[in-house]
Amino acid sequence: MARVFTKAENQAWSKTLPGKMCSACLAIINENNEVLMVKAGYKDHWTFPSGIVEKGESPKLAAIRETLEETGLIVPDEHVKPLAIIYTTGKDGDRDRFNVGFATQLKYASGNIVVPNAEIEKVMWVAFDKVAELSGGKRSYEEFQRTLLENNSDLYVEV
Repeated sequence: MARVFTKAENQAWSKTLPGKMCSACLAIINENNEVLMVKAGYKDHWTFPSGIVEKGESPKLAAIRETLEETGLIVPDEHVKPLAIIYTTGKDGDRDRFNVGFATQLKYASGNIVVPNAEIEKVMWVAFDKVAELSGGKRSYEEFQRTLLENNSDLYVEV
């Protein structure tokens, strides 16, 4: 029979494993079936409110935090549902990444949409079929667009 590792041994072993970058985003959908996208000043493309999941933070809480930081909207945890998990292999020097997408309806958000800091230049409501184009052809956003348009239930996609 194999020896059972202690908690400390398991933690030490897990720290030796290679990690993958993980980001989270929140697709806020209005009554016209449009989704809110933001344009950060340091990017040449649009995204949903999003960012890197910080240490000790779940992807869902990261998406909610980034939405508040980038739009001023407060979205309660219970109204945030899974959209898709997109695993993108790195290309052109980019790292492999998990992009965990969530969705909610605008009716569940409180506050007014504002650009609260210098990071975000613009916010805009976008038809589902424009998401991939505005993202600059990002493979993960092509999949998010497909999921929104098809009301698809594929929660995990590799691109």
